[in-house]
Amino acid sequence: MNSLHTPTPPSPTLPTQPAVPLALQWKRQPLPPLQAVQVLDFRAGEIALLEVEQGRVWVTCDGLLEDYFLEAGQRLSFTGPVRLRVSAEGQRPARLNWAQHVRADRNANAAPVRAATTPSPVAAMGTVRAMGA
Repeated sequence: MNSLHTPTPPSPTLPTQPAVPLALQWKRQPLPPLQAVQVLDFRAGEIALLEVEQGRVWVTCDGLLEDYFLEAGQRLSFTGPVRLRVSAEGQRPARLNWAQHVRADRNANAAPVRAATTPSPVAAMGTVRAMGA
């Protein structure tokens, strides 16, 4: 009995292009214990990226009821327009790294959208715990 064998074609592959990392300028914000709350403002079309390098940081966003407590290694992002208030939590110093990314589809003439201030985790580097205000 003769059988025909049709070879299976190889699976298609996507072109291998290196991932383009975001060119961000990270700023280091030292947060000594018991220091006044510091304010970070971001405009419409900007994305605020926060990462705790050391200690524990309290973050709140004007207009939202939740407070966020981030430990070293945790990240959080907010879409502007947004005003963030940050400080070290507790008696130990903290260090916050932050950057702003301008979205490619930014339209400076667009009216700000209220829902745009909803925070979202940007990396699976830890769980962010929200506390009600």
